[in-house]
Amino acid sequence: MPSARHAVLKDHDGRSALRFERTLAHAPERVWRALTSCDQLSDWHPTPFELEPSPPAPGCRVRFIPTEGGPEMPDGELLEFDPPHALAYTWGEDELRWELHPRGAGCKLCLTHIFDDRFKAARDATGWHLCLEALSCSLSGDPRPLRGSAASLPQGWEDLNREYQTRFGITPEQATPPPSQ
Repeated sequence: MPSARHAVLKDHDGRSALRFERTLAHAPERVWRALTSCDQLSDWHPTPFELEPSPPAPGCRVRFIPTEGGPEMPDGELLEFDPPHALAYTWGEDELRWELHPRGAGCKLCLTHIFDDRFKAARDATGWHLCLEALSCSLSGDPRPLRGSAASLPQGWEDLNREYQTRFGITPEQATPPPSQ
């Protein structure tokens, strides 16, 4: 049985979908800023972005900012923008959907990552798992580096990736390799 912190892999209209849920001690408005402000995204997201034009609306451009060690991404498209409740956009061939649900003084964050290649599920689940940990730290005022050194993956990446491969029934031979450094 997966822990509440681990991704669940499901089918989504013939595509694969990873779903994460996190309970955060921060109001939706505070988390929303961390999800949409390029300066705050740089603390935890592998590809910080800017929404153009302003004010954002569905159909506008999502311009991903290249970072050292991060993937280069073509511009995306904003699919949904409902502050501070829902944010969805394309990320390459994939779709990312972020939802915030008030819970007392904090909120529940739900991330759904929809993609075609099931064999990249373990790799992407590992990456988002670590990103969401970094988001939690950043929200608490304790930002920590998301990436490892130029020659290595972040600490814990390999063990967590193997755990996700086992959870999802993906052999190491089938699995999409880790991002190149």
